[in-house]
Amino acid sequence: MDSKSSIITPDNKQFVFTRYLPKSGQTIQYVAGDDGDWEAGWNIGARFITKTISGDDIVIDRATGLMWPRDFAGDGGFSGGLAYWSGGVGWCGGLNFAGFTDWRLPNVRELLSICDYSLGGGGASCWYSIFQNRVPDTWWTSTTQAVTTTNAFIVSGGNGNTALADKDLQKRIFVVRAGCTWK
Repeated sequence: MDSKSSIITPDNKQFVFTRYLPKSGQTIQYVAGDDGDWEAGWNIGARFITKTISGDDIVIDRATGLMWPRDFAGDGGFSGGLAYWSGGVGWCGGLNFAGFTDWRLPNVRELLSICDYSLGGGGASCWYSIFQNRVPDTWWTSTTQAVTTTNAFIVSGGNGNTALADKDLQKRIFVVRAGCTWK
């Protein structure tokens, strides 16, 4: 393919596969032009699909293409327990869930993608309501801090905030896998 034919124009009609970023969940406009005014993001039918595969309930996020366990406290959520960061990374890599063995700890942006910012706060959970046993606790991500590699990012399930935590602390684990890969 020459460089001219690889340029996408109305004439050569090439298709671009894209995914929309998830909406934040803000629906109230506080100031003109804020997120509640635009409500930008996924708006093409149902964002989440639930399925049962090999007896395990999963959620497919059509906006990101990611697959998640449905239950935060089930097998894909370390049975609701706590883990050190390195132990959690290893556990995810060895998990056989819903017939798949390529589960991993999500990076910080992936985990934030399932936070609904219209929920949470005041002891409530910010995770989308499609998920079960949503706990407003702190969850490990696979994202290590570049400056201090003994720290990794965590996400608060109470308000969707991120912070850094020493990898020698115990936090909750939730796995993810690429549900749909485009090449």
